[in-house]
Amino acid sequence: MCCVVFLSACSSLSQSTISEKRYIGKFIFTENNQVSRFIVRVNVFPKEIIIQVSKPILGNLIKIKFNQKDGMAFDKEIDGMYLSLFNSFNTKEYFYFFNSCFHDLNADKNVYKISRNNFELKCHYQGLNTFSLHFVTEEGLLLNGTLERE
Repeated sequence: MCCVVFLSACSSLSQSTISEKRYIGKFIFTENNQVSRFIVRVNVFPKEIIIQVSKPILGNLIKIKFNQKDGMAFDKEIDGMYLSLFNSFNTKEYFYFFNSCFHDLNADKNVYKISRNNFELKCHYQGLNTFSLHFVTEEGLLLNGTLERE
């Protein structure tokens, strides 16, 4: 009995030291006038950001990890055209973008945007624990939605 209490106390302590922020939202992806809807979950850790994209009924479609040290990783192979979108910025720029979005934006500093090679990422503070994200390319790909903290 004493060991169980000790283990649960240690478990509680270790959970409180992890500074994870979790967000969920609905996004719309538009390509060539075709629209798809997705559910996006984002787990924000101090040195890693994990984005998980799923679709109702189909389940998980892809998981993207942006790690400050190791770079970017995908859990599934993605189409080369979409992969080229991720090459518009280097991993540090993506990591800095998402960190700025989830840690630095507030009512006074409410927009963070990066642009390059006809590709734009924009995060907009909508209120306490709520952000909108907007991704657009010159080729007409558009992804936008809102994330709320869980």
